[in-house]
Amino acid sequence: MGEIFDPDEEPDGDALAPHDFYVGVAMALFGSAQVWPYYPATGAGFAFIGLLVALDDVIEHMTTYATPLDQVWKRVIYSIVSRIEAT
Repeated sequence: MGEIFDPDEEPDGDALAPHDFYVGVAMALFGSAQVWPYYPATGAGFAFIGLLVALDDVIEHMTTYATPLDQVWKRVIYSIVSRIEAT
């Protein structure tokens, strides 16, 4: 498998680093445990979006495919951060 995809070559290849997976799982747990009992639609939304964020990170680290959140980071957020840092 090292010939196809080596996670150590990626800048965020550390499996124990707090990536989007942990943020997504925390968001899903918060939505289902804290919000859902009082606001079911909002809690379900938090849980669903959290699971999508976690799944996006799993796919990003398992394959070489560009995931939607990765594209948002590269095309939108990183360019804004770069402009702010340049000033």
